[in-house]
Amino acid sequence: MAGAETVQPPALPAAPQANAANGAAAGGQILCSDQAGAVALGSAQWNGWGHGVENTRYQPEPAIRATDVSRLALKWAFGYPGADTVSGQPTIVDGRVFVAGAGQVYALDAKTGCTYWRYDTDGHAFSAIAIAEFGAPRPIAKPKKAKRGTVNAHLEVLKAPSAAFFGDDKGTVYALDAERGTLLWKTQLESLPSARILGAPTVYQNRLYVAVGSSESGGARDATAACCTFRGSIAALDIATGRMAWKTYLVSEEPRQITTAAGQQQFGPAGIAIVGAPTLDTTRGLVYAATGDSFNPALQPLADAVVALDLVDGKVRWSKQLAAPGSEGAGPFDFLASPILRSLASGRQVLLAGQRSGLIYSLDPERSGEILWQLKGPESKASGGIESGMAADHRSVYAAISGRSVDAANPTGSLVAIDIKTGTKRWQTAAPPVACSWSGASVCAHGEAQAVTVIPGAAFSGSLDGHLRAYSTIDGKVLWDYDTAKEFATVNRVKAGGGSLDQGGATIVNGVVYVNSGSERGSPGNVLLAFSVDGK
Repeated sequence: MAGAETVQPPALPAAPQANAANGAAAGGQILCSDQAGAVALGSAQWNGWGHGVENTRYQPEPAIRATDVSRLALKWAFGYPGADTVSGQPTIVDGRVFVAGAGQVYALDAKTGCTYWRYDTDGHAFSAIAIAEFGAPRPIAKPKKAKRGTVNAHLEVLKAPSAAFFGDDKGTVYALDAERGTLLWKTQLESLPSARILGAPTVYQNRLYVAVGSSESGGARDATAACCTFRGSIAALDIATGRMAWKTYLVSEEPRQITTAAGQQQFGPAGIAIVGAPTLDTTRGLVYAATGDSFNPALQPLADAVVALDLVDGKVRWSKQLAAPGSEGAGPFDFLASPILRSLASGRQVLLAGQRSGLIYSLDPERSGEILWQLKGPESKASGGIESGMAADHRSVYAAISGRSVDAANPTGSLVAIDIKTGTKRWQTAAPPVACSWSGASVCAHGEAQAVTVIPGAAFSGSLDGHLRAYSTIDGKVLWDYDTAKEFATVNRVKAGGGSLDQGGATIVNGVVYVNSGSERGSPGNVLLAFSVDGK
């Protein structure tokens, strides 16, 4: 299909260097007294972004009943030293919490919050972390010569039973030994300074699927800026080596110098950043991505769309653009949230996508994304759109509405539940306009900007006013409300407090709700919070 280019894999990457920060009792760490041992995958977990490759954000076995949600109380708090925003999302696997806090990645004990290890990244890491097992040890090849931009531990990686995968804001993907926190390999997906890995990697079998975002969108809105060169891409990496199996650019042409109608020298075509984690359709052998805007000069064929690529070779199989040609600037029509693949009671599958325009779509994956239904989530155009992520149980899709969340003149967002089969709105509950607990320059907005998480009977949604709330999935009634925007005594003795809730949402495992608090768009914060029934 036109509009995509597939890049063939480079040569094998090289051997690693040890990271001296790992395993040390550095500032801000209270090390666990015991050794946790190898990390094994199991049923009681929240692995990666969406609790599975279909990105439903549904936890069917939370070990907490909806009737007990009102009794949630703080169990422990962990402070990120030197951080003021923590938009990442906790991953919980085998009794450990894997979480990125700006320039560090941690493995913590899920019960107490003590630290098993810390790894210092080259750039800031904000994505959720994916854990995957390598399986039994295999014959180890002799290390190859180092290649630019990529390192690889040939001896270590094949001995490690499991690894933690994530990306940073320099376009680099990492693999760490999940038990010890040592570097196994890292691969530079993009060399452009604007490249960002914002969405979590998605693991399936022996591959890691990664989408690339960009910071160039700000320059694209500046008519005087010499912008843009970012092309948007998705890549598949071998989990054991970091070697690239394929890479597909979503802007087919390389950028060239262009002159705007006003006579300004810029570069293009460019754009199509991907913020959300890739969604996998293992039945049809596809990877889905919801894409961002064209940066210039005109709407690209794969911008503002849901794009389906082949899992094996990365070729674009179909795309559904959900912005009319010529409507650029009238939206926003870009997507920030990952698509959700969900099965109806009949067995038929649908692909759910939430747009920043506030429109929610149900697409037919059997018919190249044909629209089954669409619905405007907000009550009006002025009341905002969908940002970080939706969630879906067997009956409904739950979308958090941003409420133009950084605009104090229109501050209130909402949570809406929509019947997956029919596209009819079941209920919509406005975020309570409570007073924010901070003062100063931070805007007191109430937009529901954080990704939604759902369990049987309750949907969790975080607001930019710092409140984490649980809503009844039956009627939208608020079951529980906790203000995270305050100071906490932390298990690692770091001075820490919460702020706005944004981007990565709550994760729920073994009756415990984990969430990061603090955002650069509202009130800053540097704390990870764990809640359980009565704090036990």
